[in-house]
Amino acid sequence: MARPAQERLMSVFIVYDSTYGNTEAIAQAMAAELAGTHSVRVASVTEAGTTLRGVTALIVGSPTHAFRPTPAILDFLNALDGTALSGLAAAAFDTRIAPVEIKPAVLRWVLDVAGYAADVIHRKLEARGCRMATQPAGFCVTGTEGPLVEGELERAKGWARNVALAAAQNL
Repeated sequence: MARPAQERLMSVFIVYDSTYGNTEAIAQAMAAELAGTHSVRVASVTEAGTTLRGVTALIVGSPTHAFRPTPAILDFLNALDGTALSGLAAAAFDTRIAPVEIKPAVLRWVLDVAGYAADVIHRKLEARGCRMATQPAGFCVTGTEGPLVEGELERAKGWARNVALAAAQNL
């Protein structure tokens, strides 16, 4: 008899790049949250490699710089084997400056139009054949270097649980 989706053990691979440690903190919080119910590997993009053998769900995150992910994350995504990505559950996240921190208001509009790193990651993964488990998520920092806005680590844990549930639906 099949176990309910929330009980199915998955192999989750979380890959991130981090400039000031905020994106790493989000990735580590997600990994800690999922580790009790799934096999989880978390790695910085420089340590990740591109082998996805045995991975059930891929989560990729980057800080937002100039409306995009870091070059290292883009290189990682471009190096992934498209065959291994076909049908793989995936999700994208980023860290970004909290909208209330962006002055003047016209810059907030520019960011909303131009997008964030998670949007780019999401589109690249989807274009390479991944089955996107959820919409991209952004976790906010104060100022350019952080720290994370209060409550973002908890929000990241909840988002990761939702990614795992959505990914498990099609196992």
